[in-house]
Amino acid sequence: MLSSSSSTTRPVDEDTTKYNPLHKSAEADKFQIFEQWLRDNGAQFPQLELRQYDKQNDTTNNNHEDNEGLCYDNIDNEAEEKKDGGASDMGQSADSVAMMSLDNNNDTTAIDDGSNEMRSVHATSPIPPQTVCVSIPKSCLITVEMGQQTPIGKSILHSDVELDAPKHIFLMIYLLWDRKVNGSKSFFAPYYDILPQTLRNMPIFWNADELQYLEGSHLLTQINDRSDAIREDYERICSISPHDFPTIASLDDFRWARMIVCSRNFGLLINGHRTSALVPHADMLNHHRPRETKWTFCEERQCFTITTLQSIQAGCQVYDSYGQKCNHRFLLNYGFCVERNVEVDGFCPNEVPLELGLDGFG
Repeated sequence: MLSSSSSTTRPVDEDTTKYNPLHKSAEADKFQIFEQWLRDNGAQFPQLELRQYDKQNDTTNNNHEDNEGLCYDNIDNEAEEKKDGGASDMGQSADSVAMMSLDNNNDTTAIDDGSNEMRSVHATSPIPPQTVCVSIPKSCLITVEMGQQTPIGKSILHSDVELDAPKHIFLMIYLLWDRKVNGSKSFFAPYYDILPQTLRNMPIFWNADELQYLEGSHLLTQINDRSDAIREDYERICSISPHDFPTIASLDDFRWARMIVCSRNFGLLINGHRTSALVPHADMLNHHRPRETKWTFCEERQCFTITTLQSIQAGCQVYDSYGQKCNHRFLLNYGFCVERNVEVDGFCPNEVPLELGLDGFG
C-alpha cells in the first residue's frame, strides 16, 4: 500500500504540460475535449454522455413516483451520500431566484447566469444495478495535498493562521495557483475550461435587488456570514503571502473558487488517508433523492468510481444524491432549491431557526 503522502499528491514541479491533444482545434467543443482528456488518461464512462441542460424540459422532482423512466429499488437512504458541499445544475424544482427576479422586472438585458454552460449526464444504453458507470483515475483528481504542496499552500501550513474551511482552502489554492501559473499548459486545463465562469445561481453573487426575495429568511444571515468568512480568509492568506497570493487571485477570484470547491468537492478515503478532492466528470451529476448511485475511491482500481443502485434506462439522466439537506444549504452551497424537499418516508429536512429567550429570572 502506498503511503498517504504519495497516494494523494502530485508534486508541484511535476510536468503539467504533457496533455496537448492533437484533436484540439478552434472548432472543437470544450466538453468533447474534456471527455477525451479523461479517456486519454484512463477514465471510463462508456455508457454515459453529456447533454446540454434543458431546464424547460427537465422533469426532475424529488418525488420518485413522478419520474418516468427511472427504476428505483427500495434502498436504505440514511447516509448522506454527497460531496462535502457539492455541485448541481438547476432543475425544474431548482430555478434560480436571481433569474426569477430578472424575469419579474421585465429586464431584457442578456445576463450570463451560466445556463448555456450547463450539462447533464445521461445513459446512452440501459444500465443494470451494481454497474460501475464512472471510473476516474487518481491522476485526474485534485486533492487537498496538492494544494498544500504549492508555494502558497506551504506558507499557510508553516503559519498559525486560522481559516474557515482549511480543506476547501487548499483545493482552492491549487485551482487558483495552477490556472494562473500553468494556464493552458496545465494538465488540468481541459477540466478548468468546462468549469462555469459565472455562478449567478448562487446567492453569494446576487445583487441587492435579487437578495430582497429572501427578506425575512435566515438565509440572508448565512449569506452574509459566508461572504465575511471568504473575505477574511482571503485577507489572512494575503497577510502571510503578501507578494505572491494577490498576484494569483483577486478577492473575486477567491470567492469564485470558494463556491466552485464548495459545490463540487468529495470527501474521500484514499489508500487509508482521509482527504477531499475535485473529481472531474463525477461533479457533473445533478442531485436527486432517493439516491440512485453511490461513489467511493476504489483502492484496487486506484480510481474514483460511481456505481448504480438500480436500473437506469437509456436516455435517462444519471443522478447523484447531495444528501438529505435543508433548502437553505442547497441554495447557499449549490444554487438551487428542491420544490418538494421531502424524503420517501415523509420526513422534510427543511429547518427554521428560532431564537428563544427567558424573562423574569434574576
